[in-house]
Amino acid sequence: MYHRNGIDRKLVEILRILSEHNMPVGARLIARKLSDRGYRLDERTVRYHLKFLDERGLTKNLGYDGRVITEKGLEELRNAFVTDRIGFIITKIESLIFKASFDVKRRKGTVIVNLATLNKRHFNQALKIMKKVVSAGYAVSPLIKVFDEGETFEGQRVPKGKVMITTLCSITLDSVLHHAGIPISLMFGGTIQILEKKPLRFTELISYSGSTLDPLEIFSAKGLSSVLKAVETGNGYALANLREIPMDAVDRAREELRKAEEFGIGGIIEVGRPNSPVLGVPVRINHVGIAIFGGTNPLTALSEAGIPVEVKAIGSLLNINEMIDINKL
Repeated sequence: MYHRNGIDRKLVEILRILSEHNMPVGARLIARKLSDRGYRLDERTVRYHLKFLDERGLTKNLGYDGRVITEKGLEELRNAFVTDRIGFIITKIESLIFKASFDVKRRKGTVIVNLATLNKRHFNQALKIMKKVVSAGYAVSPLIKVFDEGETFEGQRVPKGKVMITTLCSITLDSVLHHAGIPISLMFGGTIQILEKKPLRFTELISYSGSTLDPLEIFSAKGLSSVLKAVETGNGYALANLREIPMDAVDRAREELRKAEEFGIGGIIEVGRPNSPVLGVPVRINHVGIAIFGGTNPLTALSEAGIPVEVKAIGSLLNINEMIDINKL
């Protein structure tokens, strides 16, 4: 159905926007989301494209409430432009790194968060598990925000009987370094072997630039992590990612990361040395590698404990002042 031209890419992007929401979406919000992704369409043009998608059964018009994507639309989205979607996740990350405004000096601004939706009856158990992961040091921050049923965040309404928990994403630290003028290259997401409570080495890696999905989300979904086991026994596999910076910027980076840690944003596993491997992974010449635990580790542990949970890594932006230390809940 779709061919390689601008108009078809816009249609695919409209389907993608609808797939990211669990509630009907109107033309105005779609136009705004498209603008964020580099497509300049007014509401009237968006409505025209939506009518086209309706006619082909890819979307359904619910009247005043807006549109939803159909099963046929989801299938079309899964098959559309797979080569174009390679590197989609790194493009999304780069956009969020630029947009996140958290200032380590002023200690305010927006941060990047992960999202998890689960049944309310599992909430107390989930908090206990997440607190253990945070205490063990396998999280980026103890800061979370909880959205109750019926509340809306970024166009997503929390379904009845469920709650949404946000955790701070490790990519927030990339944003901190970016805004400090330090060039960042996010390289890999993967699993790290934990032996006797100490990170030993990366065991699996996926390149962010060569993937259509978030690598940590993939490893979590495939059951290749064992965060809860690492917490309880000191041995297991946690999620982490690796980025590179120019070696001349390492002192400045250490200072910025130290300031962030004073605020409660950490999860740093290792800041390497110039031209030296980090946890067994080589870095480019004249660069330094920085490994950080994934912010999804506390959420991945819930799934490992048998709690049904839907996790969306690198979900959106949230004002850090709306978040609270999980240990205060």
